Amino acid sequence: MPISASKTFIERQARVVGYHDKGIVVEVRASAGCTQCAKGQGCGAGLLSRPRAWQLEIDLPSSSRGEPLPPVDSEVTVAMQKASITQLTGLIYGLPLLMGLVVAAIGSVVSDSTWLAPGLFFGVLMCGMVGLKYVLGQRAEFFRPQLIDAP
Repeated sequence: MPISASKTFIERQARVVGYHDKGIVVEVRASAGCTQCAKGQGCGAGLLSRPRAWQLEIDLPSSSRGEPLPPVDSEVTVAMQKASITQLTGLIYGLPLLMGLVVAAIGSVVSDSTWLAPGLFFGVLMCGMVGLKYVLGQRAEFFRPQLIDAP
């Protein structure tokens, strides 16, 4: 059953373009009425919009219970929690940067080597990004848009 819309979600209109084994495939378009959204900038909804349309698979628990799926070419509303966008941004940008800065600061205190601190910073930054890719891959459903309104 779709979730109910509230102020804690960023919503986008999408068109059903197909089906997959666990749900539907939708095409999300940038809002024509908002120039910031069309550029992929602004309120943070850039995760749900791009300059061109893009396709996204949405899993529907109702598809396993035999409930009818929205027909192809129908308009649906997808949403993503604002809190999950904020958390994802902090994890992707803030955590590796903070870890890199802390390790580089420790490295500069421990050694007088000129290249140790920058080397440690970029090494930890890269390791953090790769590590987050695997950690977030296991929790990907938490950061996926959900269907909230279907015909």
